[in-house]
Amino acid sequence: MQKELIESLLFAQPQLYDYALHFRFGELLSTDPYALYTFQQRYNSRFREQSKPSYSYIGLIAMAILSSPERRLVLSDIYQWILDHYPYFRARGPGWRNSIRHNLSLNDCFVKSGRSISGKGHYWSIHPANLEDFINGDFRRRRAQKRVRKSMGLPVPEDEDDDDIEEIIPPNETEQ
Repeated sequence: MQKELIESLLFAQPQLYDYALHFRFGELLSTDPYALYTFQQRYNSRFREQSKPSYSYIGLIAMAILSSPERRLVLSDIYQWILDHYPYFRARGPGWRNSIRHNLSLNDCFVKSGRSISGKGHYWSIHPANLEDFINGDFRRRRAQKRVRKSMGLPVPEDEDDDDIEEIIPPNETEQ
């Protein structure tokens, strides 16, 4: 009985808070979701307590894709995974979504892998040259780009700190 009461109070807290905000400020609150987030960031401790994830956008995207059984996700599913696992982004505006799209389209470590079943958008997956590093939690961008370029047979400038990257044989050289 006591457990049920505690659970119901925890569930009711956000609704009570929202009701109190509307009761106190009435029509002063905008119905625009971004304006509400901004207001709540300023006055609600629930939103201020969330710390920024220590992962880069590449790391967040890679973790989302790796969490899928097929190891591919559409953009909306990547957004949802990030929101589910990192509440920090719930209290932010739309800017982080732009950063996700930017990273998907401009980083060689992510590739489109066909149209989605619904026909809206593409699946995104991890380039095979980066899969092992990402599974091991290594999300360094320069290293990821270097692996992709080597696998494509493109020239790659050699750095001293990446000596542990083994030689990757481009696909067309294996057929000869």
